[in-house]
Amino acid sequence: MGTGKRQPRSAPTALTITDGTVSLADLLGERPTWQDAGLCPQTDPEAFFPEKGGSTREAKKICKLCPSKADCLSWALERREQYGIWGGLSERERRRISRAGPGAAIAAVRAALADTPIPVPKEPRPTPKKKDQVVTVVAVQSEPVALPAAA
Repeated sequence: MGTGKRQPRSAPTALTITDGTVSLADLLGERPTWQDAGLCPQTDPEAFFPEKGGSTREAKKICKLCPSKADCLSWALERREQYGIWGGLSERERRRISRAGPGAAIAAVRAALADTPIPVPKEPRPTPKKKDQVVTVVAVQSEPVALPAAA
């Protein structure tokens, strides 16, 4: 039996709420094992959560060398993680992959495993709107026309 003292748990690195659900691991503060092997716990967390418009370059350099990059990216794509750099990709890049479908997600994780550049689909270009066509109708009448009375 134990001494009655509780073992300290590591704090969760991120609380994931997807479609109103929270994973049990997040609530208990348990981290996936791949996070222990990653380089991010040894680094300043601010690098992975830059302010809007801030540089993601430092975090991506760290991710490039990380042995857990593929697991991290897979985890973020599965949970549709909305914030931060995960697996070497920003929120916007992961969103593009998610929108492109499961095939794009599989290709991204495979590329991360092979330590090759991760393919990120380009944002679809907005379709150009057709200019409003102005049609001028000219009616020529020689005799006045009587309109029916309103009922």
